[in-house]
Amino acid sequence: MNPPDRYDVVVLGAGPAGCAAAALLARRSHRVALVRPGSAPAERLGESVPPSARRILDELGFLEAVDSAGFFGNRGNSVWWAGQDLRREVFADDQSGFHTDRAGLEAVLAEETERAGVSVLNGMTARTAEETPDGWEVLCEDARPPDEDGRAVDLHNRGGIVLRAPWVIDATGRRGLIARTEARELDRDTTTLALVGRWRRAGGWPDEDAHDTLVESYADGWAWSVPLDPEVRCFTAMVDQRHSDLSGADVARLLDVELEKTRYVGPTREGAEPDGEAWACPASLYTSARFARRGLLLAGDAGSFIDPLSSFGVKKALSSGWLAGVVAHTALVEPSMTETAVGFFDRREAEVYRRYRMASVAFFESAAEAHGTSYWVDRAEAARRFRGSDDDGHADPDRLVTEVPEGDVRLAFDELRARESLNAARGSTVRTFDRPAVRGQRIVLEPHLASKAYPEGIRYVRGVDLIHLVEVAPQHAQVPDGWTAYNGVAPPVTLPDYLTALATAFAAGLLEDSD
Repeated sequence: MNPPDRYDVVVLGAGPAGCAAAALLARRSHRVALVRPGSAPAERLGESVPPSARRILDELGFLEAVDSAGFFGNRGNSVWWAGQDLRREVFADDQSGFHTDRAGLEAVLAEETERAGVSVLNGMTARTAEETPDGWEVLCEDARPPDEDGRAVDLHNRGGIVLRAPWVIDATGRRGLIARTEARELDRDTTTLALVGRWRRAGGWPDEDAHDTLVESYADGWAWSVPLDPEVRCFTAMVDQRHSDLSGADVARLLDVELEKTRYVGPTREGAEPDGEAWACPASLYTSARFARRGLLLAGDAGSFIDPLSSFGVKKALSSGWLAGVVAHTALVEPSMTETAVGFFDRREAEVYRRYRMASVAFFESAAEAHGTSYWVDRAEAARRFRGSDDDGHADPDRLVTEVPEGDVRLAFDELRARESLNAARGSTVRTFDRPAVRGQRIVLEPHLASKAYPEGIRYVRGVDLIHLVEVAPQHAQVPDGWTAYNGVAPPVTLPDYLTALATAFAAGLLEDSD
C-alpha cells in the first residue's frame, strides 16, 4: 500500500451533511477529502425539502445548483392527523421547496462540492477509521462492482487507500462508522421500520395535490407520500419494527397492507402501478451522548436521527454539516478555540434532538387520543418521559438555541402598547457573560445578556443587538425616539423588529419598569 494521502479534514459520507461540511471547508482553503460510497436502496427514498431550507442552501453555495436541477416543486403539505379533517399548508410560489429522491439530491450536492475544490472519492467506502497520535487514518476501499473482466475497480489501482487528517467528520448517517463506537444511544422506548415503494400513474396525479407532501396517521402507524415527478410518487408507511416480521416476507405486500389501513393516502394510488421493487429500512430514533471531541465531529444522521414526521431531515443535515465545517475551520485556524468550538457543536446537536422530541409530544398525544393503539400510546408515553427527564427545573446556561416564549413576548408587547411612556430601566438582575457564537464562519466568544428569569442568555432578536437596546431604551420615554437612537449606534433595523426586540427584552427581564 502506498503512503497515506494527507488532508486537513476527511469527511465520511456525501449526503447533505457531508457535502455541506466539505464544501464550506474547501471554500475556506482547507484540503478536504470526501468519501462518497456507491448507491444503496435507501437512496431511492423520497425527500420532501421545505422552503425554509433555501437559506442554508444559499449560505453553502448550493441553492443555484439545486434550483437548476429540475427537482419537482414542493408547494405544500396535505395532512390528515389524529382523525381530523384535512389541514393544508400552501407555500408561496416564490418560496417553494422541492421533492427528490436521496440519490438525486446527493448527486447535485456532490458535484457542487467537487467544484468547491474538494477531493471527492466517488465509489469509495471507509472501512476503518483509527485514531493515532497525529490524528486519524481512514482506510478506504472501492465499493463499486468489478468491471466486465472481473477485476475490482480501484481509484488508485491498488487494494485500498489510507487518508490521513487531524480532523474527521463522520457523516455516514445511520451506518455511523465512528459514531457507533463513540456514544450513540438508540431510543429503545420505540422502534420504527419504514416500508417504502414507488407508484407510477400515467398521465399524472390529481392537480389539487400533485406537488404536495401527503401525511396521514392511522391506527398502526403513519404514512406519507412524496411526488418525484408528474407521474411518480414515493409512498412510505412507518410501522413498529417490533411487530413487523420481515423474515421471508414480501415487503411490497406488507406496504400494501399498511396503506390499505389509511383513509386518504393509500387510496390516492388508484389508477397507479408499482414502479420497481419495494424495500424496508430502519427508521428508529437515536441520539448521541457526545457529538464532538477534539479531532472528531458527528454530523447529520451520524449523530442523531429524528422522525421524518418533522420534514426537517434534510435541513437538519445541512445545518449540522455547515456547523461541523465552521467548527473544524475554527480549530484549524485558531487552535486555542478548539475546545470552545467543539463544545458549541456538541451542545447545539444535542439541543436539536431535544427540541424535536419536545415538539413531538403534542403530535403523538393527539394521535394516541384519536387512535388509542399501542403504536401511538407507546410513542406518546416515550415522548412524555423524555420531556420529564429533560425538564429538571433547572435552566442550562450552556444551551445554544434559546428563545423567549412567544406568549410572553406577545404579552409584553401588549403592555408596551398600553403605556403612555416607556419608563424602562435596565433589569436589576441583568448580567453580561461571554458565550460562543458563529461569526464569519468562525466560532468566537461574544458577550450575551442574561437575567434571573432568563439565565440562558441572549444577544440578538430579529437582528437587533440587545446589548445596545438595553443601553439606549432607558434614555428615551417614547419608543420611536429609542428606535432612532438605536439606529445611530448600531446597524439600522426596522421599527417592527425593534418593537419585537424591545418586548422580548421586557419578557426576559433584561428591561423592567423604572417605577
